[in-house]
Amino acid sequence: MKVFTLTVIKKVPVPVPIEKIVHVPVEKHIHVPVKVKVLKPYPVVKHVPYEVKEIIKVPYEVPQPYPVEKKIPYAVHVPYDRPVPVKVHVPAPYPVEKKVHVPVKVHVPAPYPVEKIVHYKVEKHVHVDKPYPVEKVVHYPVKVPVEKPVPHYVDKPVPHYVDKPVPVPVIKKVPVPVHVPYDRPVPVHVEKPVPYEVKIHVPAPYPVIKEVPVKHEKQVPYPVKIPVEKPVHVHIEKHVPEYHEKHVSYKEPEFVHKHIEEEHHHHHEPIHHHSSYSAPIEEHHEHEHEVQHDFNYHDYHSYHGY
Repeated sequence: MKVFTLTVIKKVPVPVPIEKIVHVPVEKHIHVPVKVKVLKPYPVVKHVPYEVKEIIKVPYEVPQPYPVEKKIPYAVHVPYDRPVPVKVHVPAPYPVEKKVHVPVKVHVPAPYPVEKIVHYKVEKHVHVDKPYPVEKVVHYPVKVPVEKPVPHYVDKPVPHYVDKPVPVPVIKKVPVPVHVPYDRPVPVHVEKPVPYEVKIHVPAPYPVIKEVPVKHEKQVPYPVKIPVEKPVHVHIEKHVPEYHEKHVSYKEPEFVHKHIEEEHHHHHEPIHHHSSYSAPIEEHHEHEHEVQHDFNYHDYHSYHGY
């Protein structure tokens, strides 16, 4: 029987190039101290994984309270006594009697002297009447002149009530003296901080980083339509008035001068002012001084013709 052997040759370059990324820490110097507020006590938040309930979007009714059935495969018998009420009479207060079979006599002096050593002086308070009665001995009589009391009439104030339409609450502060018991003042040392200059090292020139906004044009490979509202032309007809000449035949009226007598009975005659024509301007000026009416004597109805 023949045995065949297979040899597999793998081409592996020697040496094998291996790329390794080495992270180098970059130190950034901050010239100005930055204060970070840290809460004290520092809150420590501990995330505890919890179960997430499934949200059932289908209307699903759950009876309240939810019936829970617990199946017990075997019967459990718990032996217990029958609760029989038992009353025990306990006297209150409870008498405790101690029987001493041998009498013991203890000599106790009466009154019993109690000696207490006090290491400081104790002031004894003596009751003193207030005000303190002072008796003054007068060796000779002193006459004090007393004027006769003259009755003086004093007017009694009459209460006057003022109606106040709007009740305004008036808060009147009554100063009440409050006595606070306190001991002797004890000197307390208070530290007074003295302001002093703090030199901060600032490098010169000071590096200032200014962000300059640079417009970045983004090429869009597809056309973009921007809706623009086009003005729609609306024709509005404006009414223009038309003027037409109308030829009316005109006849020059004849002027008839009427002499008015200057009497008091002329106000009974109605004066007609409803003529459709007027006198020429030249003739009006000529006869203006002749015709002078006094309208104080005219009647209202006769003036208007009704």
